[in-house]
Amino acid sequence: MDSDSLFYLQNQFYLGNYKYLCDNPLPSKSDPSYLATVCYTARSHIALKNYSAALSLLGSDTSPPSRALTSLAKYLSATGDDKDTYLEELRDLSIEVEDGFEGDSEDGAGAGVVKVVAATAFFAEGEVEEALTTLGAGCKSRDIECVALIVHIYLSIARPDLAKKEYEAAKKWADDSLLIQMVEAAIGLAVGSRTLQTAQYIYAEQVSAPGSSTNPAILTAKGISHILLGAYSDAENALNEALTIDSKYAEALAAKVTLAELKGKKGEVDEAISRLQSSHPDYILVQDLTEKESAFDAAASQFALSSEA
Repeated sequence: MDSDSLFYLQNQFYLGNYKYLCDNPLPSKSDPSYLATVCYTARSHIALKNYSAALSLLGSDTSPPSRALTSLAKYLSATGDDKDTYLEELRDLSIEVEDGFEGDSEDGAGAGVVKVVAATAFFAEGEVEEALTTLGAGCKSRDIECVALIVHIYLSIARPDLAKKEYEAAKKWADDSLLIQMVEAAIGLAVGSRTLQTAQYIYAEQVSAPGSSTNPAILTAKGISHILLGAYSDAENALNEALTIDSKYAEALAAKVTLAELKGKKGEVDEAISRLQSSHPDYILVQDLTEKESAFDAAASQFALSSEA
């Protein structure tokens, strides 16, 4: 596989086109890009929650990126105290690669990947500070994936100001990176106002790029940008297109719930929620609705009407 082919795979990963990477054949083991391709493919399986497929692909490879991905897949599929074992493995690996390692590279199989993978687990565990420290937040990281995850974490804890600082620092040395464009678009969605139009432009541009017409992730992002801009018809078209490609795509279904609510279409809201509950019972929106329904029922039970006149 030549460098252009690996670059294309990398960009498809950044765009969330995970199914494409999972279906893409691997190069021969003697190919210089073999490990990087395996890492992107394994990460795609993990993103799709196909943990066993990721573990099978990684096998017994002992490189730090492969070991980190193995620990992440096991962590995400484990329960109870077993999770702690894999978190400790990731902590040890983060320290191990701090000064690089033999075979370290910037092509998708380097120390940066180990840190991103470890921080992903820490963040999932609720260890926000540990995740940010692992990624080098506030230290002007020179790894674009680390920067992207730092921004994601800051946005998730409602600190767009810190997210913008990381983005501005990274833009100085990674202005031509696709991932920095995705970071800019994500900040645009979170902050709103004039930055929304920029986000919509970025997503629209990527939808028309090679390979993106069958990518539900980028179509959904485009749809969400239209929702925030109040262009409901355009949003519905983009979301329907995403669901035509993958009828169970969680983010598109969740966006359909929001869109239907904004349009005042209760029947469509109920339908989208039902589809989301059926396909993704653990999705955050489903869990939130379930908790609120339980809280409402508990409160309502305190005010039962008396049958006495």
